Amino acid sequence: MWAMSKVILITGASTGLGESIATYLAQRGYTVYGTSRQGDGTGKPYAMLAMDVTSADSIQQGIEQIRQREGRLDVLINNAGLGIAAPIELLSLTDVQRVFDTNVSGVIRTIQAVLPMMRQQRSGLIINISSIAAEAGLPYRGAYSASKAALERLTEALRLEVAPFGIQACSIQPGGTRTDINKNRLRAEIPADSVYKATFDRTYELIDQSVSEGIDPAVFGPLVESIIKAEHVQRLYRVGKPLEKVSVLLKRILPVKVYERMIRKHYEM
Repeated sequence: MWAMSKVILITGASTGLGESIATYLAQRGYTVYGTSRQGDGTGKPYAMLAMDVTSADSIQQGIEQIRQREGRLDVLINNAGLGIAAPIELLSLTDVQRVFDTNVSGVIRTIQAVLPMMRQQRSGLIINISSIAAEAGLPYRGAYSASKAALERLTEALRLEVAPFGIQACSIQPGGTRTDINKNRLRAEIPADSVYKATFDRTYELIDQSVSEGIDPAVFGPLVESIIKAEHVQRLYRVGKPLEKVSVLLKRILPVKVYERMIRKHYEM
């Protein structure tokens, strides 16, 4: 009965990580609303709303539907995200703006839309889906890493700002996870004669491989439920393969020169 009282909104829940979390929570008896730009929820065990995180009006309409139907919102999970891979010299600024508009501004818009209701309730939980990539500027993922690093700092500030209203916030940092991010990732077209061509192609294969051989998205549903049930929410939950977690630690403890040599060796640069 306790679970039934929790109303949860998950952005980007039509496929991948969002779908996996939403399905798990719905099956556990929570009232779950997922979002996608189209809002098609055929065959899903949870309601789907049409919501575009790059549009404040679209978000407000979605939140208003939940308010009218449920009268409250207990948990927001900001999962909608966009990947990008390119050498910084060849980055399309239009693509960079799209990535930041989704991964950073989209999160801010959604938080701004739900906070008045959560403050009124004097309760709420906001979970931002970040990435282990937030912890390091990896080659050809500079823009993506930067967007997720921005999300981490926003989450830290948000925790302090909303705590007086009984609202908690945290981020989850997945490593490579088996989702369809490969299919939707923005990718630079590298000219055949580019000095970056060989290393970019090799690195891109490794990026794809880390996803196709990544952790099972099914591990995130139980994690999210444990966060929802926690009295005191940690700032950060990191989920990845041992090597991914160790690399974060190594960056902290190794001299920069040694760490960079290790990364370049891994990517054969």
